[in-house]
Amino acid sequence: MSLAGKHYIAAIIWVALLGAAYVVIDGQIRPKVATAVNETVIDIPRSPDGHYYVAGMINSQDVTFLVDTGASTVSVSTAVARRIGLPQGRPVSIGTAGGVSRGEEVTGQTVTLGGITIRDVRIVILPGMPGEALLGQNVLRHLNVVQSVGRMTLRAEGP
Repeated sequence: MSLAGKHYIAAIIWVALLGAAYVVIDGQIRPKVATAVNETVIDIPRSPDGHYYVAGMINSQDVTFLVDTGASTVSVSTAVARRIGLPQGRPVSIGTAGGVSRGEEVTGQTVTLGGITIRDVRIVILPGMPGEALLGQNVLRHLNVVQSVGRMTLRAEGP
C-alpha cells in the first residue's frame, strides 16, 4: 500500500474517532428534558448545565420550558411566539436579570405540563430571548415545587 493510501486510511480512522467522541460528549451535555411521570407529577432531572427543563405546551403547541423559579412570568422568545401562533400583545417593559427589556404581553393563554393544565396564563414575548421558554411563578404558584439533590418535582396541588 502506498504512503498516500495509508494517510487516507489514518484520516478516515481519525474522523470516525472524533465523530464518536462528539456523539458521546453531545449526549452528556444536552439538556435533559423531563416529561410527566403521571397525570399530576413531573420529575425533572438536573441537566448538565445545572438547569431543569420540562416538555410542555402553550395552547396545545409543544414548547420546552426552562423552569425558572426566579422569573415572575412565563416568557417566550419572539420566534417561539410566532411558531405557536400567539397573538401580538400589548407593549410592556420587563425587568430581567440583564436589565429592563421591552416585550409584548398576552393574556388568557393555556399552559399544559403533562396532565396539569393552567388556564388564563399571562405570557411575555421577549425579542432576543435565548432558548424557547421560561416557566415562571405565575404557573409555578399553582404547583407544589420540591427541589432535592439533582432533581425537581412539580406536583399538581389539590384534586
